[in-house]
Amino acid sequence: MKLPWKGKAKWWMIISAVFLSATGFCYYLLAEPGGRLSSLSALNDRPTAVQPQQQSISEKNPEQAQAGQSVEDRLVNELRTFYGKTISEKSTQVILLKVRKFIMRLFPEDGETRFYNILKRAFPDLADEIMKVLKKLEQYQLWLEENAARLSGMSSIEKQGLLWEKRKELFGDDADEIWSDEVLAYEKRKQNVRDALDFLDKSDDIPIHEKLDLYKTSLQEAYQNSPEAYVLQNKDMLAKVFFGIDSVQNELKGLEPEQRKLEINRIRQEMGFSPDQIERLEQMDEYRNHRWEKGLAYMEEREQAAAELEGEDLETRLKELREKHFKHEAKTIELEEKDNFFRFDRPRVYGRN
Repeated sequence: MKLPWKGKAKWWMIISAVFLSATGFCYYLLAEPGGRLSSLSALNDRPTAVQPQQQSISEKNPEQAQAGQSVEDRLVNELRTFYGKTISEKSTQVILLKVRKFIMRLFPEDGETRFYNILKRAFPDLADEIMKVLKKLEQYQLWLEENAARLSGMSSIEKQGLLWEKRKELFGDDADEIWSDEVLAYEKRKQNVRDALDFLDKSDDIPIHEKLDLYKTSLQEAYQNSPEAYVLQNKDMLAKVFFGIDSVQNELKGLEPEQRKLEINRIRQEMGFSPDQIERLEQMDEYRNHRWEKGLAYMEEREQAAAELEGEDLETRLKELREKHFKHEAKTIELEEKDNFFRFDRPRVYGRN
């Protein structure tokens, strides 16, 4: 691995996609604005055939994307947006295993049914085929876990031979597409960026401007001259990922509001945003600050009401609180809560939500 930053700091010697892992992708849908999911999914798991100009609803306008939509509605829209053009390809279908696992963790009682219904709405002609592919992929992953010790004791050639034998057994000729050289190289690029992000997550002793330099360098090394080079042009998505890094948030949270605003604007400037874009984003930040103030006040009153009331009395009180704090958005908040999604229970991510 190249170390273009060698000599800058001793901590950087171990650093080496960004294309949001699909887990990232799901978390983004449910948590945006806020949380690194969205970012990591856009950077790590979007198929290479998707063109850079495609943006999810949430990327274009997170607040608008959530208005009046259930969790399932948002997932259906995002699946179509990110994977619609290549969903007939097995290499795209296998990516959705992470989406399925996320939904099953989110809804443990009926996650499998919810995921299938989402697939049926997003890709009605392919939903059953996709489910079969994902079942086979789960079999393959289980086999890997059960044979981990055996595989670790093999030579590289023996290991690859056994892996391909199992892949062919489960997927037939489709294995060549799923594990093509291009896909393997793509996975390597993803892993390199994940390594950098994991390192930065824990780097509280590195100043934020040096984190940004390392982040940008890691992306250039991973994606420049690759099929996913267009990722480098999506500054909105790249900024979301950077603001989602734990150590970046730790530093921003420690600043006074005015200092924080200046630092966020400086980061956006270095990420390539124009002065007009930075001004608009600053206005959005102020709007979000106001929403968080209202939201946290609502959650506090909601918790108090839940401790004192129950049944219809509680529901009546919650309706009053939603209308008091959110007015015309009260219905949206109610729909989210019915899906067991509480947007103001999520972490506050400065620069994103």
